[in-house]
Amino acid sequence: MIDAAAVGHFAQALRGFRSDHPDIELRLTVGPSGQVLDELKAGRIDVAVCVEPPVPRRGVETKPLLTEDIAVYSPDGRRPQRPATWGPWVFFPEGSHTREVIVDALRELGAPIEIVAESHQPDVMRAMVGLGLGWTVLPVVQAEMGTDALTNGRVIGTRDLVVATRTGAAIDPAVQLLLGALDA
Repeated sequence: MIDAAAVGHFAQALRGFRSDHPDIELRLTVGPSGQVLDELKAGRIDVAVCVEPPVPRRGVETKPLLTEDIAVYSPDGRRPQRPATWGPWVFFPEGSHTREVIVDALRELGAPIEIVAESHQPDVMRAMVGLGLGWTVLPVVQAEMGTDALTNGRVIGTRDLVVATRTGAAIDPAVQLLLGALDA
């Protein structure tokens, strides 16, 4: 799973699944979408919950799971108003599925794109914004949680989370139970 899914959206479902099924060994790998999809394709994991890939991956089937808001946050904590004045940016690294969604949304709004820092970890990105290094765009569930929560975000778009499985692979009954818990 990506971190937003594991810690933000589905923490309670995962906790409930573990409690309801103590006989099932649940191993959770948390990483960026590209990484978990690579692990899935290689057969090292049975299922992935990630950001929908911008281009379908051969050998991987996806099913929509959740659409979440992404919002822009300023270092001074004020609600962002005019996109032409936004930035510089703290972004997810190049190749990130979420970064592509963010860049497209910012370009559509006419915001300049000047990147001053990158991280795969939303906690680090929030801290960098808190230190005044730049602005960021994050899923609301990640930006507005924790001790260094950002405030007054302006929603500029959405990203889609999907369940990914290997094309043609049999789905383990335990995985089906887990997917049912996530879909509830």
